[in-house]
Amino acid sequence: MSDGNGGYSGASGAESEARRRFLKLAGVTGTAAGAAGIIGSNGVLSALADEGDGGDGGVEIEDLQGQMPIEDRYLRIAVLATAKAAQLHQNYFGEIGEAEEKDSQNLLTEVDTEAETLIRETIKEELGDDFEDENHALYGEEQGGQLEGGYVWIIDPLDGTTNFSKGIPHFGVNIAVTKDGELYAGVMYYSLRDEVYVAVRDEGAYKFRSDGYDLVAEDSEPTELSVTDTEAIEDSFHGVGFYLKETANDFDYMGLWRYLFSYTQGTRLLGAAAPDLAFVSEGVFDTVSVKDLKPVDVAPEALLVREAGGTVTDFDGNTDLDSILEGSVVASNGKLHDDFFDLLEDAGKDWLTRPIDTLER
Repeated sequence: MSDGNGGYSGASGAESEARRRFLKLAGVTGTAAGAAGIIGSNGVLSALADEGDGGDGGVEIEDLQGQMPIEDRYLRIAVLATAKAAQLHQNYFGEIGEAEEKDSQNLLTEVDTEAETLIRETIKEELGDDFEDENHALYGEEQGGQLEGGYVWIIDPLDGTTNFSKGIPHFGVNIAVTKDGELYAGVMYYSLRDEVYVAVRDEGAYKFRSDGYDLVAEDSEPTELSVTDTEAIEDSFHGVGFYLKETANDFDYMGLWRYLFSYTQGTRLLGAAAPDLAFVSEGVFDTVSVKDLKPVDVAPEALLVREAGGTVTDFDGNTDLDSILEGSVVASNGKLHDDFFDLLEDAGKDWLTRPIDTLER
């Protein structure tokens, strides 16, 4: 059942709202729900294939005519694929008791792998012969792939796996599309809230709500995204991301975090880079900085923030795609970007050991 705060919890003997929506999405109803409701040894996709419409999964979401804020074929496919993965998240949030360690701070669940398979199949099915004819390639968090092609789909089926597995309702689905080596389209689907952040190069960035039936919920009015106009660092609000223990040896960054924590409106370490970065495009955060991630964690948001009027670079100030895809990025409203780097240049190990009052500038 819904917990009233955008998240979902299991209910013994009763079908949750998330479960109902997922089964609706997958074309499974009535007694078929029992067969499709558990990820077992054969996986959820095979269960859906057995019970779905036509024996092939039968996954359909209606695309309301004229509702998408940007009419673009590749964006629509990306939204469709993220919507399917997000419904999978909703169906199993709070139900996953075990996660495999990829490393001590990086977990993997079966939902990650099943969601990526679902995304890949959706992209290929929607493109049909154009997948080969237009030289499309797939690169995913769990199944790898290649980052070269006429069009490259960069996929993170579940950004924030640790949050997901621990029952923290802050995670999402990421898909970016590059065209001829440049970011072309991006989607971040904020799973439990059904909020969808989208951008197409030179077409702006928008947010709307989906509902598991329609790509855009019938009562959702897409809104154009815009970064904040904050100019003073003391008035700013920041997201930070430390995801590997090696980051703790980056004394400049850690010292900067201590300064931001003390002399701005605050910092938040929420544990999922994709929604954190998307929040910059929406004007929630003035800056978000993340270190030591992967292309799938940051690619869509680089486009979202830029199309919303902000700035995205790596930690050396580079703006090119190859540098961004290295996975250490700073996203800001643009007005604070130089201030961020000025502070980073001044920071260091002594910023971690000096009394905090002596750091005030």
